[in-house]
Amino acid sequence: MRGPSLVINFLGAAITAIGAALPEYPREVRQWQEVSLPSRDDEYRMTAWFEAADHFSKSWEWRVFVEHDQVYAQLSSEAQPSHRDRPEFSPKAEEFSTQPNTAFMRVSDGWLTGFNDGEFGAALYWFSRDGQQHYKISDHQVVDFFSGVDGIYAIEGLGHMGVSSGSVIRIALAQPGGRWQASTVVKLPSDPCTVSTRRDGTLFITSPRCIVSVGRDRRVTTLLQDPWWYRPTSAVLSPDEQKLYIGMEYFVGEFDIPAKTLRLLLPSDAFLEPFREAEKRLRDYEAEHNMRFYRRPSTK
Repeated sequence: MRGPSLVINFLGAAITAIGAALPEYPREVRQWQEVSLPSRDDEYRMTAWFEAADHFSKSWEWRVFVEHDQVYAQLSSEAQPSHRDRPEFSPKAEEFSTQPNTAFMRVSDGWLTGFNDGEFGAALYWFSRDGQQHYKISDHQVVDFFSGVDGIYAIEGLGHMGVSSGSVIRIALAQPGGRWQASTVVKLPSDPCTVSTRRDGTLFITSPRCIVSVGRDRRVTTLLQDPWWYRPTSAVLSPDEQKLYIGMEYFVGEFDIPAKTLRLLLPSDAFLEPFREAEKRLRDYEAEHNMRFYRRPSTK
């Protein structure tokens, strides 16, 4: 049997032209359609879909947001710059500097800044309003800050080399005029990607391994375990707070909270063409070379 890299390269080259020009699409997610994924037991289709997905991992990344009581999605490459608050200076401290994934939160006396270089290190810092003063708060790997009903919180964690851990932390002043401190309030089952807060204070946190809720009593409930998806990049609650929409690579996920079911959505059938073409080319390649291709490793 030929090495898998040969066929991977073949598929990658074959589907490049297919995704070069994306079709027009509606931004309102309510106009999108559900996608039926291959069965995990279907060796051929799973292989082809994985390779197509790997190839389009960055160019097909969706960002979800809410406007005028409607959920919208657009490709991250087309998205407007974030309007989230950030300092006018570029924070730097020790070996850390501002990167695209650096998180910021404006506070009464300056800025909380979460440097996160993944497995290479991370730290949570405070900076003064003008950036001239700073100090280290903790070594937490902050993914995002958010406001809770009783103060400032953040999701933090790391997934690397098969190890995944995370938590919800609270950041507060030890005393008026004192220094900010961070403390863990909830341990999470895996490294978090996004957090969405319901009006009653319930958190919905996504990760590559699960969706969990965290109640006001800080109890963690797993709502969905081991979904067949790719790393979430954004998430918003529907206006009625009954569904969680998740931006990710290739698809937008619609998670029905009461039913605990996940649907994957695309704007139209045209967006499935690269996956179909990859499947066809894989079968043609095997037939031409009289071979059976390797089985893609399990996603579990």
